[in-house]
Amino acid sequence: MRISLVILSLLLLLCGATVTHAGLLSIGVGVYGGMSMPVEMDAKMGSIVGARVKVLPAIPLVGVEGYYASVNQKSPRNLWDEQDLDVVFEGDTYTTFGANLLIGGLSGPGLRTFGIAGINFVEFDDHGTKELKYGGELGFGVEIVPPFIDLGIEGRASAMILGWEEGPDRKLTTVTVGVNYYF
Repeated sequence: MRISLVILSLLLLLCGATVTHAGLLSIGVGVYGGMSMPVEMDAKMGSIVGARVKVLPAIPLVGVEGYYASVNQKSPRNLWDEQDLDVVFEGDTYTTFGANLLIGGLSGPGLRTFGIAGINFVEFDDHGTKELKYGGELGFGVEIVPPFIDLGIEGRASAMILGWEEGPDRKLTTVTVGVNYYF
């Protein structure tokens, strides 16, 4: 049983390498960072950093990517200050991972535009109890990829909903810039 799994894994790697070498698929690995802006008033603008792996076909119709990100939202000073009542909420840090469809748009030599639609999973830490919830993401991106090098510079804007089971726990917009290496 183990030998057949090893052989199957090696065959899949060989097929993937052949398809990539033939130019039918492009695989990219990248890092990104930017701003996260909450829609609710219980946090201030924070940061988002992460890494992604993309698989893009030669004809840019639909690609897929997997990602991991850390979202940090800072706490506001005073959310509500009236009649000696002072309400302050703490900022939060979330770990999120997910998968996106990259829907091709206008493309030209060295330029790719795409729509983003995906699902994310976020880990909330609620008073010492960790809970995994799912959400979604919609957005738009532009990537500049010079034809003579395998690096791409990418900018994105997206709306994310983190935790969707019992109504959205967090809604935020993100603006990120990243670098991708293709092989």
